[in-house]
Amino acid sequence: MNSPAPRSLRSSKRLRVAIYAPHFAEYSYRLASGLAHHCDVRLVLNRKDANQQWELADIAVAAPFETRIRDLSLRRGGVIGIPASFLDIISFRPDVIHCHEVPEIYTSKLIQFLRPLGIPLVLTVHDAIPHSEGGSGTSPREDSWRGRMRAAASIVTTHGESCIADFRRASPDFKGETVSSMHGVLMVPPAGGAVAPESARILFFGRMWAYKGLDVFIDAIDMLARRGVAHEAIVAGRGPEMTRLGARMEAMPTVKTINAYISPADTGRLFQSATVVALPYKDATQSGVLASAYGNSRPVVASATGGIPDVVTDGVNGLLVPPGDAAALADALERVLTSKPLAATLTDGARQTAAGILNWDRIAEQLLGSYHKLAGRTVS
Repeated sequence: MNSPAPRSLRSSKRLRVAIYAPHFAEYSYRLASGLAHHCDVRLVLNRKDANQQWELADIAVAAPFETRIRDLSLRRGGVIGIPASFLDIISFRPDVIHCHEVPEIYTSKLIQFLRPLGIPLVLTVHDAIPHSEGGSGTSPREDSWRGRMRAAASIVTTHGESCIADFRRASPDFKGETVSSMHGVLMVPPAGGAVAPESARILFFGRMWAYKGLDVFIDAIDMLARRGVAHEAIVAGRGPEMTRLGARMEAMPTVKTINAYISPADTGRLFQSATVVALPYKDATQSGVLASAYGNSRPVVASATGGIPDVVTDGVNGLLVPPGDAAALADALERVLTSKPLAATLTDGARQTAAGILNWDRIAEQLLGSYHKLAGRTVS
């Protein structure tokens, strides 16, 4: 196999970026689309994840990019798919490789195989510190995988200044650069596909781990019902908290649960149907649910924890409440549901946030500076 040409001989050519995404298919597809305006991109996706999210990444791509889809699990042919993805990356002859930090052996091994080649690595760290209960989790084995991935990175990107601070606390020995790169919008409806929300509908969506605060949300909904505030609460997703709290929700007349796999198209319709999206997280870093709410121009009532206040401005695109405070959550939800002017203001703010700091073209342009720096290029 021929080795890549020296970067000095390639300086006049377009930058080449390989993105490896064993998860986060829609996120990665939208990032690749934004980058493709400026550089050559090859995106390597996990087939299972791509199949689940592909339809909602239906973007009109002005500049094309390459996509490779592989089975990146040993249970789904990963014995072939994992080395094939390694070849997908190196055969592209990239100037920069961009990976997601995923605490599993396949991504860790791939990064270790790539490291001796000397190609600069950008690592997106979604959860610098694992959640308190559930979610990404932690164990000595996962900590080891994270440590190896972070040690191999030249630049780490996180989602906001709060997440940068978390990363520096978690990895004080990291020698590279840490930069903020926001979590762009997800679940964006197709052109002309947006619909008006249902009256007074609150959506609680996601993987139901304890840190998401479903118990806090149920307490708040009970308060709304006792106050006589008209509402409908949709709790949609799977996870341990749906089992633990299922009987209680079943007895609440204003709560509808969807404890099942929800297709991407149905997920998009759920967000479109909501007046407001609730994120009463007990702790958090970034949130794909928040990105999906704004992708559908829906305001949020969210806990002021982790990286959420880096995106949610109280009174502008949502309302912030203290984590774990059911009464404050109920008060904020009541304000949105009972004030049409406030709901309209927050909805417009959500739309502007989606078009501004969470716009993938803007995010891609900001990342380009880091890519060019690693590749020894001058930004043209």
